[in-house]
Amino acid sequence: MPASTVGPVSAALEVAGALAISLGDPGGEPILEPAPGATPLWGRVVVTALMPAGTAAAPLWRNIEAAAGTPPVNASTSIVEERDWVGEFRENLQPMRYGSRLWVCPEGSRCPDPAATVIHLDPGLAFGSGSHPTTTLCLEWLAGLDLAGRRLLDFGCGSGILAIAALALGAQGATALDIDPQALLATRDNARRNGCDARMQVADPAGLAADARFGIVVANILADTIIALAPLLARHCEAGARVALSGILSAQADRVQEACAPWLDLHLAAELDGWALLSGAPLPRR
Repeated sequence: MPASTVGPVSAALEVAGALAISLGDPGGEPILEPAPGATPLWGRVVVTALMPAGTAAAPLWRNIEAAAGTPPVNASTSIVEERDWVGEFRENLQPMRYGSRLWVCPEGSRCPDPAATVIHLDPGLAFGSGSHPTTTLCLEWLAGLDLAGRRLLDFGCGSGILAIAALALGAQGATALDIDPQALLATRDNARRNGCDARMQVADPAGLAADARFGIVVANILADTIIALAPLLARHCEAGARVALSGILSAQADRVQEACAPWLDLHLAAELDGWALLSGAPLPRR
């Protein structure tokens, strides 16, 4: 359907009781999380909704047509078998190693290395199990640093995995920020699970003090959001701080590096499966 109709159609689906709504382009490329206040969509959009069992199709199609102002194209329905999707996801998670010493293990699993630095994680409904290439890049980067005595800022914390890993690796303290309440809930739970909640501040970005400064700054979000946040991230860096930015497609790395250049001196530090990590330092304040 045309991108301009996504809002009204989504609203109609929610009124009809949709349990979940996802967006994609006709070519199958997923839509990634937009920057706050932005909705980057393609010219035409595939809308997929998960409806409760027993939902009548005919009235639903009429509501969609009324909302869109035109009959839906290639519309179809299918029955989804009832399954414990969250439980299956958790069962499929396996312990993973990052660098030579850091392991991330799902809650209830045993680390294969008894001498390792281990964090136990339940991602809940938030992004960050350690399996995505962008999270892997950030964890590998953290595992290669000397974090003793340093404070970390994790902007867009998801499950809290990066902040918790930094504390496990010797950081003095961490501040984990996210605009998603589910991410804040998952981060707090995971911090308690790993016994580091006393050393971690978890908050909405609006709660970050203007004079807060950090020796390590990480943001695993998306390219355009990182570009928009670059001045803010640089402002919260202390002298000699190290910065790592991911959630960036390899094809976007040069653009992000150039756009952030007024505030951050970045270089391509690593790539994995089409994703990039930029690392560097803040430029001296004028």
